[in-house]
Amino acid sequence: MEGPSLFLAREQLKPFMRRKVLNVSGNTKIEKERFQDEVVKDIFVWGKHLVFQFDRFALKVHFLLFGTFEAEVNGIAVTGDYKRARVPRLAFTFANGAIRMYNCSVRIIEDAHLKRSYDFSVDVLSRAWDPAQALKNLKENGGEEIADVLLDQDIFAGVGNIIKNEVLSLVHIQPEAKVGELSVAKRKEIVAQARSFSRQFLKWRRVFMLRKNLKVHRRAQCPYCGGKLTHQKTGRRARMSHYCLKCQKRSG
Repeated sequence: MEGPSLFLAREQLKPFMRRKVLNVSGNTKIEKERFQDEVVKDIFVWGKHLVFQFDRFALKVHFLLFGTFEAEVNGIAVTGDYKRARVPRLAFTFANGAIRMYNCSVRIIEDAHLKRSYDFSVDVLSRAWDPAQALKNLKENGGEEIADVLLDQDIFAGVGNIIKNEVLSLVHIQPEAKVGELSVAKRKEIVAQARSFSRQFLKWRRVFMLRKNLKVHRRAQCPYCGGKLTHQKTGRRARMSHYCLKCQKRSG
């Protein structure tokens, strides 16, 4: 799940704030009994982290590549981006509903104010997002491939593989292009599109129109020239890239 999907999840799960956990289950090996009868003080998102803050500690959830969740909130069913597994990693039941989280990493953090430890200036959907800092970080990673840098959560928190592929298509740059070979103007365009497309992703996700509007991610044809798209793992992260060799360049 990418940042925008978690941003939406936080909105959907907000009714669980100030609610007591009545029951805990799941196949996680963490000390899940600690959540029993605890009250959720806050639910917030940073990048691809969904965090439940309790009185003395917090639960950090990372949905990895194909993690998801499902919930019933005041009688309304909501779900994440991917199909759920058979058994949840962790599940909470409240008086007004329940949430079940699948295929994810869950960690207990011994911090009563975990939100303070996050740098929201690197979160592409945060009000505190700092494009100047993102541009500076790009410059400092000149030897890296742009696809790898876009997936670096310390620089573009919330950007996942879908956003990466779509942004690089919009700016007409190949994923294997080195950051140092891109002009300042092109880097600025990438920074702007990372935030702009993430916001558009959220709008489409709210109305179940995301997949219909993707131009290159898991598509066969280039939206610009109609040619066949290339599909291969790129960079040191070895994540799947979908791009056009004709319309997307190695420099710009």
